[in-house]
Amino acid sequence: MFLPVPGKRRPGPSAERPTGVWANMSSERKLFFFQAVGIIAAAALAGLAANFVSGIPLAGGLEEVRQVHQGQDLPESPGIHYLDTGAAGFFYRSGRGVIVDARPPAEYARGHLPAAVSCFVYDLDDYLPGLLAAAGFETPLMLYCNGEDCEDSRFLAEALREVGYRLIYVCLGGYDGWLEAGLPVEAGAGPEKAPGEHPAATAAVDFTALVPESAWLGIDLLILVYGLAVSFLLVRGRKESPLAAAGLKLVGVLFVAASLHKIASPLEFARVIHNYRILPGVLVNPAAVIMPWVELSCGVLLVLGRMRHVSASLLAGMIGIFILAVGFNLARGLDFDCGCFGAGHTPPWQILLRDAGLLLCCLPGLQGMVGKARKA
Repeated sequence: MFLPVPGKRRPGPSAERPTGVWANMSSERKLFFFQAVGIIAAAALAGLAANFVSGIPLAGGLEEVRQVHQGQDLPESPGIHYLDTGAAGFFYRSGRGVIVDARPPAEYARGHLPAAVSCFVYDLDDYLPGLLAAAGFETPLMLYCNGEDCEDSRFLAEALREVGYRLIYVCLGGYDGWLEAGLPVEAGAGPEKAPGEHPAATAAVDFTALVPESAWLGIDLLILVYGLAVSFLLVRGRKESPLAAAGLKLVGVLFVAASLHKIASPLEFARVIHNYRILPGVLVNPAAVIMPWVELSCGVLLVLGRMRHVSASLLAGMIGIFILAVGFNLARGLDFDCGCFGAGHTPPWQILLRDAGLLLCCLPGLQGMVGKARKA
């Protein structure tokens, strides 16, 4: 028989303490984690399902296979090859394939490369049949858009490769570089297409077109002022102010509105993400497919007043990333679009004002201050 040594306690279950971050995490934080993962996972599944029905390829970024300069032989290997203006001029003079204009029909009508086929990248349902009639899958294509900063021809190249075209060249200088080189152009509209530059579903949720451009600055300034008012109330200790609660719903409504155009036009949103020059090409399309559904899910939850702490935290994190991305590109001097509420262009400084206001409106949800009756 063993007797306990005086002054010593036998180790037992009660003496053992859990170790590790997860074991020491509070139940509230564990719930927050599971809710956040659940929202992101559900949004990702919804985005992937919608994209499977009608969307863009997830695999394959905008990698450049080879850049060809004037005087070099044009490659014959299948894939996407990038030509400077001199090499593009050689393609035109050789008559070896079909030239394709990726720009909107209005720009095509004002001027385009000789015999170019109009194939607006964001309305392929209407324009692709005309290209298929003009060029079979074995026909070499040369694509172009406006200039070196325009990515539409690259996105069209990816889309046409998915359709089945084997040999695609992209003129990096675009229409502007073609004009500067003194090469011939012609004017005139192409074949009759569906009216407008966007499919009906996309145009219906393009708020940059529905709301006058002059009104957007006023809206963004009001968002900033509202966010400042919310932060002032929080500093004064008015943690359950109706104004603060309404600020969260405002964030929800705006993110729902912002997500609709991106969901309706994933290819256009992928172009916007790519133009930021931050994500690697392989992640651009998945981000364009999933991100809007996260915005939509969190926005709806904020409007309904459900899981406000988690939803506001996720959206605040996204807003913070947007602010860093816009500021980073401003410092680099890049030309880019926000892609926030549609296809229209918003000055970067105005984007920062809007995002700052939205971030301030998220503060009540981040601190779990609004509404003690319902806590996430």
